[in-house]
Amino acid sequence: MTNPNITTEEASACLRLLREAKGPIVAADLARRFGLGGCRETQRRHVRAIIEYLRKESGCWIVGLNPEGYFLTKDRHIWRDYNEGRSITAKRIFAEVHKRKRMLQDRTGQGFLFGQRMSVGLG
Repeated sequence: MTNPNITTEEASACLRLLREAKGPIVAADLARRFGLGGCRETQRRHVRAIIEYLRKESGCWIVGLNPEGYFLTKDRHIWRDYNEGRSITAKRIFAEVHKRKRMLQDRTGQGFLFGQRMSVGLG
């Protein structure tokens, strides 16, 4: 995902902050230091876009952990474990979506509203 709103100044400032940090930095802190406006979700998305840009374009090994934040690593094992975890999480999410989709279909392949047939009557 490329974001045309990312400036080289933001990317280099983010990289500098991550290099100077003593530990992980949360997205809200990074957004505050960049002076990003908008709601918190907009700020988080912008920071995530900057991080993805740095990972892809600069080849930086930036690890993101919830709720700790982002940090730069040079440790190959940490980077490998982080990427394997991301891959496993993505596969789990896709499997769960597929499972729910199948549960919401009846035998004719038509989805129905509540995942179960409801009978209405007096009684």
